[in-house]
Amino acid sequence: MQPRNVADLFNDLNGFSLIKRGNYAIDPSFRASQYEQLNVQFDGGTKAMHACPNRMDPITTHVIPEEIEKIEIIKGPYTVRYGATFGGIVNLVTQKPGVEDYGISGSVQGGYETNGNSLVSMARLQQATEKYDVVGNVGFRDFGNYEDGDGIEIPSSFRSLDYGLRVGYNFSENQRLQAHWRQSFGRDVLHAGLPMDTETDDSSILSLDYNLNGLSGVLKGLDAKVYYSYVDHLMNNAQRPTFMMVDAVSSVDAVTAGGKLELELKPSDKLTLFTGIDMLHIARDGQRTRLVKQNAMGTLATPMEFTDKVWQDSYINDFGLFVEGKYPISPKTILTAGLRYDGVISDIKDPEADFSALYTDLDKRTEHNISGTASIKYALPYPVSF
Repeated sequence: MQPRNVADLFNDLNGFSLIKRGNYAIDPSFRASQYEQLNVQFDGGTKAMHACPNRMDPITTHVIPEEIEKIEIIKGPYTVRYGATFGGIVNLVTQKPGVEDYGISGSVQGGYETNGNSLVSMARLQQATEKYDVVGNVGFRDFGNYEDGDGIEIPSSFRSLDYGLRVGYNFSENQRLQAHWRQSFGRDVLHAGLPMDTETDDSSILSLDYNLNGLSGVLKGLDAKVYYSYVDHLMNNAQRPTFMMVDAVSSVDAVTAGGKLELELKPSDKLTLFTGIDMLHIARDGQRTRLVKQNAMGTLATPMEFTDKVWQDSYINDFGLFVEGKYPISPKTILTAGLRYDGVISDIKDPEADFSALYTDLDKRTEHNISGTASIKYALPYPVSF
């Protein structure tokens, strides 16, 4: 089968299962950890948070599967370098040109399924040299409603158009600067397991990465990243039975921005330290408009309009400071220990009246969180014998 989105790639990974709200909105779950319990990112830290409260647009909808080269997983809270995450870290690594790709090259892919008349297509073109590389891609997906084993049609159709452009420049063998821009446009997405459907789902993501490694002395390397993402999401119930009574439209948006600076230090022959700072900003806003056509008394002569605040113009800022060390005890045993501080600031700037009445303490909130990890890994001989 053609993968609907990136989450379909987790089907064959041990410990993972999928939370599906249709063919478009799919979330990975790892050992019962899900949603924000998992730190899902791509290319070493870029994030795009969902705008929909029902998670119709998780991060897996904003990157197409054909772009992914590999999936890196840290199973559990065994590092502090990527945030204070307990469930695990998932890093989706997109394809990058190598030495064998020097010159102009490209590819065209396509697939079709009869069940649902589903179409997948993608084109990729790149120019790579020792000094620079430019990669562009565009993909189109059109999935229809499929039939289950009993011949029942499941509302799950969607269309999406994605494109991306990545430009990298190598100042030297050990110094690189890279910019990555991508956009995704989802249309007419049906969700069998949710009360509304997606009319439009548009996202824009920009990231800038700088890498310096192979240095002599105590400082061995430096990595820096900044990124920004914007998601514009529009939902309605136009194709639901409830539309006869209430015409509901929700327009929401989410902004995610952040950055990271990490140093790799080698104070001794065996000890390697990773230390740095990171920042994450998440802001959401939006409202739902309801046009009530019927109530318990019957059809209304004049429909009544109501406006509900969804995210209530809320934001959260996380400023982190971390240090993590790796020390090989023996050729097959390594000790890892880390410590992390997070300063978290959150606020709700436009609360609904009934929400304020229920939660009376809605002032700006500041938290100071300390987290740490320590683990020992031993590489068993292969083949393993007991």
